[in-house]
Amino acid sequence: MPKRVYWDACVFHALFGKEAGRYEICMEIEKMARENKVLIYTSTATFVECIWLKGVDKIAKAHEEVITKYFQHKFIQIINLDRPKAEAARNLVWQFNALRPKDAIHVASAISQQVEEMHTFDDYLLKLDGQIGVPLLKICKPQI
Repeated sequence: MPKRVYWDACVFHALFGKEAGRYEICMEIEKMARENKVLIYTSTATFVECIWLKGVDKIAKAHEEVITKYFQHKFIQIINLDRPKAEAARNLVWQFNALRPKDAIHVASAISQQVEEMHTFDDYLLKLDGQIGVPLLKICKPQI
């Protein structure tokens, strides 16, 4: 059974942008996903957050093609943002003042799938590790 992880949009940014110190671990997890050892979950909200490739100043047609194609990989499980998840996200924002609405969508989506870990590079999300969800959601930097 593959490990089930959730990727916040910033993890895809690190991958697409080949961010030093982050890209390598993202690629290792992606490799494991291609080998059916990991399933990567993300919300449809990620589609709105990931709209350009780092290193290019403006949104270009090439970005659309690369990014759209990437999210069609079988190892990426897409979670639709429906009313129950949106309401759960809103409740999380009310409960945790530091949580921004778009990040609350990611947390609610991860909880809805009961993933083993939610991967992020956002410090304020990392501080919520083990405080949200039933069972409690592990929020950590991408790791193997």
